[in-house]
Amino acid sequence: MERTQRLARINALVSRQDGATMAQMMEDMKVSRATINRDLEYMRSQMNAPIVWDPYEGFYRLERNGAVGPTYMLPGQWFTPAQAYAYLTLNNMVEKIAPKVLGPFLYPMRVLLKKMLGKAEFELYGLDKKIEIDMPAMPAIGDLDFQNLTEALLHEQPVRIVVRAPSGQEHTVAGTPVRLHIAATGWRIEVGQGGAAPVTIDIAHIRKVIAADEDET
Repeated sequence: MERTQRLARINALVSRQDGATMAQMMEDMKVSRATINRDLEYMRSQMNAPIVWDPYEGFYRLERNGAVGPTYMLPGQWFTPAQAYAYLTLNNMVEKIAPKVLGPFLYPMRVLLKKMLGKAEFELYGLDKKIEIDMPAMPAIGDLDFQNLTEALLHEQPVRIVVRAPSGQEHTVAGTPVRLHIAATGWRIEVGQGGAAPVTIDIAHIRKVIAADEDET
């Protein structure tokens, strides 16, 4: 049984109302006491798993009051080493196109998966360096402006977008972003304006994105 499979199994056993004894875990996974102890220590130190020994009941269990560990991976979100590396490979490829789009959301998972993988190598090693994606990189846009744009898109909030045309003239589009298009021809955002048809804006032409609760400066 691979380590990631053991970790998932330990998580399931200690999550039960009556927890799990050392003997039960050893019998269930057919491994030694030393292996279980190493896995428990790894889950506590590297994954912030709130696993505690209950001296009164005589078993291991999850601490329900959240007193141990600031965060813990949700049960069920487990990967085999090959699946974890495939995920990281795909993530690396996506980051070449749009590092700001999902990076803040994916970074915690990437850190955890890298810890799980350690220094192991798999058949997929270096695959992201052998695949070329013919897609345009994200146009130059300020971090705050892009953050305002993506938050408005995710939460369906109105914004004001200052657009600079190729002629140099600027105008403001007010509305709610409804869809982000990433295509070989470029990046575009659709902005809904009430009952009217959405307006499509080339992100390369955006000068500023102003959230509804901000003042234009």
